[in-house]
Amino acid sequence: MMNRADLAKIHIAKKELGITDEAYRDMLHLHFQVDSAKDLKPQQVVVLLNKFRAKGWRPKKSTAVKHGRSGHIRKNDNFIEIKPGPNAKQQRYILALWNSLGYDVARLHARCKKQFNVERFEWLEDDHDLFVLVTDLRQRCMNVGIDPEPN
Repeated sequence: MMNRADLAKIHIAKKELGITDEAYRDMLHLHFQVDSAKDLKPQQVVVLLNKFRAKGWRPKKSTAVKHGRSGHIRKNDNFIEIKPGPNAKQQRYILALWNSLGYDVARLHARCKKQFNVERFEWLEDDHDLFVLVTDLRQRCMNVGIDPEPN
């Protein structure tokens, strides 16, 4: 089931790109065999949004302010600072793949905790673990039609 935020992104992208209703419906039918974006599966939403990105659409960055457990205000948590070092290039590549798939960074931290027993992604330094992540994310990108090669 599609969530409202994804549906809103699709319609904002359609409007900002100037895609006509007819062209939009043709795109949905041609690529996904559906008549409405409401009928898209979550992975199809990612593919459609990536098609819009390929046409030049860029989603606006969220400036939402969140309140943490302690009550302090903090800005968007969907950012990870990569420190310079021997693994920085590979970590940035993983983040680029992760973002191109439309995944939330909190899920990356959760995956690192579960799969590699490391609390946060930026603390993942083992070459083999980084290789495992790159390999998996590259395959996921190819499965949904995203070019995983860095520009």
